[in-house]
Amino acid sequence: MKFNTILTSVSRTLTAAGLLSLTSAMAHAAPLTTWQTAGDVTQNTQLGGIPLGQTSYVLGTATFNAVDDAPLAAGALNLSGQNPLEIGDLTATIGLPGASLDDETNSHFAYEGSAMFNTVNVQAGDTLSFDWRLFGQINTSAMPTPDAAWLILGNTAIKLADVDSLSTVNNTWLDSGSQHISHTFTQAGSMKIGFVVADVDSYDTTSVLAIQNIGLTAAVPEPEGLALALTGLFILRRMSRRSHQS
Repeated sequence: MKFNTILTSVSRTLTAAGLLSLTSAMAHAAPLTTWQTAGDVTQNTQLGGIPLGQTSYVLGTATFNAVDDAPLAAGALNLSGQNPLEIGDLTATIGLPGASLDDETNSHFAYEGSAMFNTVNVQAGDTLSFDWRLFGQINTSAMPTPDAAWLILGNTAIKLADVDSLSTVNNTWLDSGSQHISHTFTQAGSMKIGFVVADVDSYDTTSVLAIQNIGLTAAVPEPEGLALALTGLFILRRMSRRSHQS
């Protein structure tokens, strides 16, 4: 009886010190590999002749059966054989407010796009990380192309970049180069995570978003809490041995 009382007390102490959250977090940490998709989404190791380094999710805005990038033929830059979705359908599919992808301040409005998304349970301190790369087919008109890409967290769209901010030319694409982002969650709960690329202000000129190395890393416990947790495990083991010997 005395041992059980002490065991309960130590267990509560370990919970407060972070042992149980450590165990839970270790089980929780995992790469994100299962996604729902909408529009023109596939996986590939390259975009045309541009190597992506490894297998990446690629999301595009090219229509399969319409000319978006004259003089290229219809569907020449489509990635999957699926058309991008009209923006109202896309935001509804993801579960975003209708105007989430519009920049009303600068009068830029999303027309169509593609997305990948998932809903996962996160803990406070978990970190989402990924690498992204935005491409825009070279636009020969006088106006820049405001096509854009976003990270989706919950019901919020966070712009990664727009094509008219890109300056590096790679083959026939403007290319952002590989970029890395990490985000640490401050609250536990169910979280929608997604990525979107969209045609903005017109249906012409294809843009592509490449995503790779997506991971969700569990919070790392403080060294003091870990040391106390290990001490508690040692105490529990000693008590268990003495209980069996008696």
